[in-house]
Amino acid sequence: MRHARLLPVLALTGVTLLSGCGVAGTQFSPGVAAKVGDVRITEHQVEQVTDGYCGAIEAVSAEQGGTQSVPLRYLTHEFTTTLVIKAAAEQLAEQYDVQAGDSYRQALAQLEPQVASLSRAQRDAVLEIEGGQAYYQDVLTQIGAIEAGDDEGDDADNGATDGAAAAGQAVLDDWFEKNDVEVNPKYAFEYGTAGQADTDTSVAVSSAATGGLAAQPSESYAASLPQHMVCGGTEG
Repeated sequence: MRHARLLPVLALTGVTLLSGCGVAGTQFSPGVAAKVGDVRITEHQVEQVTDGYCGAIEAVSAEQGGTQSVPLRYLTHEFTTTLVIKAAAEQLAEQYDVQAGDSYRQALAQLEPQVASLSRAQRDAVLEIEGGQAYYQDVLTQIGAIEAGDDEGDDADNGATDGAAAAGQAVLDDWFEKNDVEVNPKYAFEYGTAGQADTDTSVAVSSAATGGLAAQPSESYAASLPQHMVCGGTEG
């Protein structure tokens, strides 16, 4: 499992999105980013964590003398994915009567010194995203252990097995199949797709445009974008 990872380099979200069905919606009320069961995630929430996390990336990069840049669409995609999966995991946790355990608490403890020098907005954004990923990894492993009849899996850090993690992923897949989940197409999310789902209403034709659909951003694609569409780097 991946814990306490500040994003100077973009990584795929912790839960493997390799099975399931597309859930991108087409009709949304103004300001709604996603509907996950009985939970709504707002565009403001996505924008807030993106702005805060981007600020954190830039602060860390400046401290380390780096100039790496990441297209903002990759951040909004990963962060929307995190918020959607966390919302689903919270509903599953209530259903299975489980709470985040030692693995989640240890991840937060590891994060604290990393975010101590950041502004409050940056710190809150990092904790929401990194903490959210640690949360759903923890509870889904516990849920998988319940499904697998593995009592040791109650401790998602010490006793968890690959089987429990896989069973938890299967429970999440099933939840997405059976529940009402819609994500605004602008966030390029599709459950079952690792990377950028092509849910835009426009059609990508140029190599620069199609570069935005890759699972990981290339340096050339990031360099081709205007500064307001990029996190990090330097002003040209």
